[in-house]
Amino acid sequence: MPEIKLPITRYYGSKRKLVQKIWDALIEQGLEFNSVLDIFGGTGSFSYFAKKQNKEVIYNDIFNFNHHIGRKLIEQSSNNLTIGEAINLLSPQQGILYRRTITDNFDGIYFTHEENEQIDIFVQNANLLEDENKRLSAYYILYQSCIIKRPYNLFHRNNLSMRTNYSGGGFGNKITWERTFEELFERFINELDEVTFDNGRNNSAVNFSALNCPHTADLVYIDPPYFSTSRSHTTYHAKYHFLEGLANYDEIEQNIDFAKNNREIVINKSSEFEKPQFFLEQLSQLIRQHEDSIIAISYRNKGIPEIDEIAETVRACRPNNRVEVIDLGLYGYALNKSNSSNNEFLIIATNDII
Repeated sequence: MPEIKLPITRYYGSKRKLVQKIWDALIEQGLEFNSVLDIFGGTGSFSYFAKKQNKEVIYNDIFNFNHHIGRKLIEQSSNNLTIGEAINLLSPQQGILYRRTITDNFDGIYFTHEENEQIDIFVQNANLLEDENKRLSAYYILYQSCIIKRPYNLFHRNNLSMRTNYSGGGFGNKITWERTFEELFERFINELDEVTFDNGRNNSAVNFSALNCPHTADLVYIDPPYFSTSRSHTTYHAKYHFLEGLANYDEIEQNIDFAKNNREIVINKSSEFEKPQFFLEQLSQLIRQHEDSIIAISYRNKGIPEIDEIAETVRACRPNNRVEVIDLGLYGYALNKSNSSNNEFLIIATNDII
């Protein structure tokens, strides 16, 4: 099979470099399915790969910013936004009184003063675009640019100084951080031109929590938050709350937690699958909601709960079905210091009767 080019994702826990192994494992099990529900859609890597395999894909994610990305990559099949149009969105239009939500509330936290002003203007201009294809492309390039300009690609710390005072080290790329939005927009517009396509299927992107998603498919892929045994858990929301704020720009100011140094924007903050003590109970509920589907769960060792506990939970929910636990081998995530002993696993429950 020729190598499939995937959009470059920079999100924590992205399965971009692992998705081929996951797909191969599904095929090696002899599974037949025409539709896929990626219920923790995140970066969209699995959904996009399934779209490349000509499956009908439903991408789901609780966060609006990810929903925008899912709609762009999975639902839509082209990019109509030109680089010139994208750059123009950074400039104020005559006759519009622009709000300064980011500039006034996040000074010195994530981006420079000039960049904050540009973000304010860009979001408000993007929201005025009548062409939905162009508007989603604008969101996509803004989110990707904001991520790549951040140390560690995250927003859970007030650490702009780490970027501005950087004097070398192994955790970042000063050259990339300091690239202008104009430069980065060109890069991501070119990426969209290359990766958007039509697979001839009726694909969709929806915006629910996993337990409230009303959709299903032949195969339901579950890539839930991971709880490490070696460090405290930082929620996905905390890591990317700033992007969720940009996706809900008009609601930012009344949802800022000023008690936190990073001024977390609490829009769409949820405890679902974010507390290890409730993980297996919620996983059971999710599996039972898709009793007629093939279930595929991604997780890794050295986590809470352990792989065996997850497998036993799946077997309890599917007592008459075949359940396989597949070791996909070592896989190292960026910034993880224990990569040498991290193994990825895929737990598959088929609807075959034992």
